[in-house]
Amino acid sequence: MNDPQENLAPLRLEIDKLDEALVKLIAQRFAIVDRVIEIKRSGNVPAAIHERIEQVVQNAVQQAKARNIPEMTVEKLWRLLIAETIAYEEAELAAK
Repeated sequence: MNDPQENLAPLRLEIDKLDEALVKLIAQRFAIVDRVIEIKRSGNVPAAIHERIEQVVQNAVQQAKARNIPEMTVEKLWRLLIAETIAYEEAELAAK
């Protein structure tokens, strides 16, 4: 008889590898955000820029649509990522 746990094991390993890759990409994104913070600091630019937020979200939603994945899920994930990034930027901007 097929054991579902045995069948799931290799897929779970694939997901774990993707999760690791996602964390690495997020780390790369935050490394760029650190550079953005320096520019914003020198130019007295706020962490949150509404037009840019909407542009980033819409880009992600369009990519989701092109790949036939739930657009609402991608929008929620990106809005959370952006909110956390803005919170990080605001803390860094306030710290120096």
